[in-house]
Amino acid sequence: MNHVTEAARTDGFWPVKKTVTIANRLKSKATLKLHCRSRDDDLGVRYLRYDESYHFKFRTDIFFRTLFYCSFEWPGSGGKHWTNIYNDWNMNCRDCKFVIKTYGPCEYDPATYQYDRCDSWNNE
Repeated sequence: MNHVTEAARTDGFWPVKKTVTIANRLKSKATLKLHCRSRDDDLGVRYLRYDESYHFKFRTDIFFRTLFYCSFEWPGSGGKHWTNIYNDWNMNCRDCKFVIKTYGPCEYDPATYQYDRCDSWNNE
């Protein structure tokens, strides 16, 4: 589990501005349909061709409870897949980068310079 320090969460008093970047790296090279939202914001549906990316920026809330979740679909995926793409309680990134693969999202690890923090889907 990531240890998140208070310094990583704030710029002085204000919560840190975060950027989440999501790239399509599906092995089939299919177009990826994604839909991200939080409790307060619906970012809409986006379509990414292979190797394209989408990013969004936000500030965490003052109580550090920010959660963004996304659903993903592509031809042959067998339905919707989803994941919590950003969860303030266990993420220690300002520039949070993900690649989407068939088996799930993989987060960039600056210590290894690779997208090797992979998770499986939370299927609907």
